[in-house]
Amino acid sequence: MGLMSQYIKSWRAGDTAFWRGPFGDFFYKPNQYGELLMLAAGTGLAPMVPILQSITDNADDETFVTLVCCFKTFDSIYLKTFLQEQARFWNVRIFFVLSQENSLEQLPWSYREKTHFGRLGLDLMEELVACCRRKPFALVCGSPEFTEDMVKCLLCAGLAKDSYFLF
Repeated sequence: MGLMSQYIKSWRAGDTAFWRGPFGDFFYKPNQYGELLMLAAGTGLAPMVPILQSITDNADDETFVTLVCCFKTFDSIYLKTFLQEQARFWNVRIFFVLSQENSLEQLPWSYREKTHFGRLGLDLMEELVACCRRKPFALVCGSPEFTEDMVKCLLCAGLAKDSYFLF
């Protein structure tokens, strides 16, 4: 579990949270990359959202996006409506990887074709990289363990060290 997920899990009804930011060194420019391969675990989805939104809000941005959202269960996926809306754009594909689910029949019909079970590992990463429509640049955000695993998988799948950014 990442730091932000641990923090959010400790909240109780009525708690107040103060936010600053966003912070970071990744600055997206329209059409800078042929395809963004976004790998997000839990609250690691947060930095992907404004980038994805900026792409779909800009009719001149032809960047392809493959977003992979890793959660424990279907019920733990947040922003479902937003993600479903974004997946309707011609240049956006969204997949889910659920580590604590194992039955497609328990998922809504609209999620069945784009959901994988278990953990995001090398086999699925190679499949995702291979099905990218253009040379991908990867964005990774999640727990330290998730990030470390994704870097290994990306390198094994053929991406160069300068072809990914870690939040």
